[in-house]
Amino acid sequence: MPGGSVEHAPARRSTHAMRDLIIAIALFALLILALVAAFFALYRELWSASAFAERYVEEIADADASGALAMPGVAPEFTELEEIDRGYASETLLRSATLTSDIEDIHATEERVTSDGEDEIIEITVGYTLDGKPDEMVFSVERTGTAGLVPAWAFERSPLSVIDLTVRGSWQFSVNEFEIDKRQVSPEGLEAKALDPVSLLTFSPGTYDVAVDTAATVADPRSVRSAGSLETVEVDIQTEPTPELNEVVQDNIEKFLDEKCTTQAVLQPQGCPFGAPPDISASGIAQPDIAWEMVDYPTTALVPDGDDWRVSPTSGMVRLSLTLQNYYTGVLEPVERDVYFTMVASVEVSDDGGVHITIDQAGNLDG
Repeated sequence: MPGGSVEHAPARRSTHAMRDLIIAIALFALLILALVAAFFALYRELWSASAFAERYVEEIADADASGALAMPGVAPEFTELEEIDRGYASETLLRSATLTSDIEDIHATEERVTSDGEDEIIEITVGYTLDGKPDEMVFSVERTGTAGLVPAWAFERSPLSVIDLTVRGSWQFSVNEFEIDKRQVSPEGLEAKALDPVSLLTFSPGTYDVAVDTAATVADPRSVRSAGSLETVEVDIQTEPTPELNEVVQDNIEKFLDEKCTTQAVLQPQGCPFGAPPDISASGIAQPDIAWEMVDYPTTALVPDGDDWRVSPTSGMVRLSLTLQNYYTGVLEPVERDVYFTMVASVEVSDDGGVHITIDQAGNLDG
């Protein structure tokens, strides 16, 4: 009937409207959930404490020293250095030129909330591969405020490390091929002592190759791995003399013996490692024709001596010629004697590569 169709129309419209409302509410709820999920995803990727720690390692991986140093808490406070007994540590290595490590696969693996008095500290473990080897480092992060919905973070403890470096036999060295003079990074400056260690701040994680390559001394690269917040790593480098230094020392010793020793017409040349055997003076009165001639030069071998070098005990031979007047008969007798001697010398290498040699006068004499 016509009347029946008119009576059911409002009911159908009401059903359709309810269904549309439910669909709209469901879609809105899904949108809210998607927005919330997107926010938390962005929070984790961009704004979380883990993201903050990951970003620091990424800056190092990208060799962006200024970017890493700009992050809050990276540069250590003086009090932090005092806590590890390093009132001074040079910032010379905190530059992009020394960030040569291959760091990949950076990802936070763990967050752990701890308490430091009233402050909440988050310890974050970040995993990565460093020069092809899996490794990880723990960072301490604290919240310092909020900018809108975005939290602000800072390292509660500086993530930098300290290399305490001693270089024996050279003022110059390099770290990841960056050349350094010890006096440039020592708090004592030009008054620094050669064997005093220097403290160098380094980014962590990272590897640093310390080497020496000068005209006088060399040392093969020593790889140092830094992977701890304000961790101190002690490195002691012993250099070796170059062939050029050995040659200079040998030439200077031969020159000294030729020009300063064999030219002295006396039985005991002053400042020299040889002299006439005692029986020469006991045999008669030496005449003015005393002459020395080198026969075999001592062969030098350099060994470490603190911050410089010394020539290890070596031997040579010199020929003594003179005329002796017999005490009893007055007869003049020509004498020729080969004298064997040992020699010890200290060697000091100056900043400009010059060499100063001091010969020990206490050489043994043999007749």
